[in-house]
Amino acid sequence: MLRSLVVLLLFVFANAANAENWKLYDSGVGLIVEGENYDKQLKVVERGNVWDAKELYENGAQAGKYRGNQLFAAWIQGPHTKEYLNSYGTPVWMYKYKITYPDGKTFEAGPSGFYTPGFTYFGIKTGGYTNGNWKIDWYIQHRDTKEIRQVGSSEFKTTYGR
Repeated sequence: MLRSLVVLLLFVFANAANAENWKLYDSGVGLIVEGENYDKQLKVVERGNVWDAKELYENGAQAGKYRGNQLFAAWIQGPHTKEYLNSYGTPVWMYKYKITYPDGKTFEAGPSGFYTPGFTYFGIKTGGYTNGNWKIDWYIQHRDTKEIRQVGSSEFKTTYGR
């Protein structure tokens, strides 16, 4: 009985230690494939830091229709969610983001869960912001402790009609 308890405690502590080791693998802004496997694999087609808002809109990239199913988006990739489970088997890290528009206004979203492979993304619609500098700050939030950590930033610029 004591041996079983020790093994169980070691398992719980090992999982807790792994949960603290969330690591950023990639983040960026660009065109991604938003196909039928959108939640299984992040497929980045093109990344960049200067984008023509007119071209993105006219070619359907802001609606996920560029070249069939490409979306203008921001993404973040970390470890597979099985690497940071709590004692209930639930991923402990969730993501949040803050987008800063060219005029300095901000929008925040989250916390939300990562897709099982450990990534997430959101489509970017430029709206009336055709020229200027943008910034996206990525955060992870611990489901149980509510701790928040900034894990990355992506900056890019939009122009209108190169």
